[in-house]
Amino acid sequence: MKEHTEEHNVKEQLDANTRSQIKNFGKILNDNNDFLLVSHHDADGVASCAIIIDLLKFLGKNYEFKILRQLDSAIIKTISAESKSKCKSVIFTDMGSGQIELISENFSDKKIFIIDHHLPQQEYLKTEIEIKTENLKIEHVNPHIFGIDGAFEVSGSGMCYFVARELGRKNLVDIAIVGAVGDMQDSSGKLIGVNREILKDGIKEGVIKFKKDIRLFGRESRPLPYMLAYATDPFIPNISGSENSAADFLLSLGIKPRNDDGWVNYVDLKFEERQKLISALYVRFLNVSPYAAKSLVGEVYTLLKEKKRTLLRDAKEFATLLNSCGRQKMPEIGIHICLGDRDEMFKNALSVLEAHRLMIRRGIEYLKINGLKESKKFYYFDAKGAIDENVVGIIAGMSYSSLNLNRDKFIVGLADDSEDSTMKKVSARANLDIVKKGVNLGDLMREGCWIVGGEGGGHSIAAGARIPKEGVGKFLEILGGVEI
Repeated sequence: MKEHTEEHNVKEQLDANTRSQIKNFGKILNDNNDFLLVSHHDADGVASCAIIIDLLKFLGKNYEFKILRQLDSAIIKTISAESKSKCKSVIFTDMGSGQIELISENFSDKKIFIIDHHLPQQEYLKTEIEIKTENLKIEHVNPHIFGIDGAFEVSGSGMCYFVARELGRKNLVDIAIVGAVGDMQDSSGKLIGVNREILKDGIKEGVIKFKKDIRLFGRESRPLPYMLAYATDPFIPNISGSENSAADFLLSLGIKPRNDDGWVNYVDLKFEERQKLISALYVRFLNVSPYAAKSLVGEVYTLLKEKKRTLLRDAKEFATLLNSCGRQKMPEIGIHICLGDRDEMFKNALSVLEAHRLMIRRGIEYLKINGLKESKKFYYFDAKGAIDENVVGIIAGMSYSSLNLNRDKFIVGLADDSEDSTMKKVSARANLDIVKKGVNLGDLMREGCWIVGGEGGGHSIAAGARIPKEGVGKFLEILGGVEI
């Protein structure tokens, strides 16, 4: 796999051959029926699942769906046993490319479809979509097959959208953008690669617009003091965590948090007020975290079908809502919202989001109190049961700004596996700068798991694993430079 570098030839549009192969994949999918749809529990996985559910409904297919936090050998065997008499075909979305052999061994009686963007097993990284093995009934669509980096240039939901588009279904193009943002495909400040083609489709369909603006969570939905006070990615020095400090900061700039109609949201501000606020935040970040200052402004994606001043109007906020549903073990709520439910399910999702954000705030406070350990190449922490394994990766990523860490190192977070007391969940997060220098967390996770008897993988910039507790020390040694 080619590393993501500035010199990498990034495609912003699928070429004719790629579209032809995706079209053939779609044709074969349409020739089958009675599907079990299996997807990941994060925002991209939930968005992927919703796009394919919408497609299967459009095609008149029978289906059931299942959302998972991970796909390992034990879970694959369980799903296989449960699906013996329930379906004829299985679709994996936002997962499956790294487990092709396990899937083929356990679903020999099913027709298998994999729509993923994670790096496939190397022996299946080919130019053809169909796996060329006589005994495998697997159709496989993955950007890496076409020379496109799935870590940065297209998400799982984006690949699902491309499949749906070839079958005449484009109405969830906005959800594909939500999935891409949820997968942090815009970590450079904007969406790149063939994500741009999806964005162009969304603009043509009249459901998306984008511009450069502040990238804080709540720019659309939160009153200004709350947007600032509850900012966690990045943390705002001397403001995050205090509504009074946020209000005083705004007043010092001559910006009133309230007017005659009530609270003022960021999107209500005049252009001059926005510029004044951004400039003041930039200066505040500059002395503490130059990276946060640099990332403060970038592309923001507005979903035009959604009501103004609601969190579904902004792709980043929408993605956070989906992520909270999945990681709080209620992904079905996120699926319904992607498919258009704005009533009871949306109300439920708001409650789930609050619980999710509280869990994250507590996790960050835990790190502030207990700190991290530092090796030559990375920071790491073992929260044991103090941080839920479903959010440990989010907290690891946020710690760059919340703890003002050196960005020359990646971050590894560990937490106890709530379903198996003998296992640890590992989540690793990097940043673009060190990925460009050659760090590949997905490769590190795979190598470590192979040696200690775990299972894992992922992208160069974000990856995870599940390993035996007794192998933690050896695993950290493999990641590089930890003295045990």
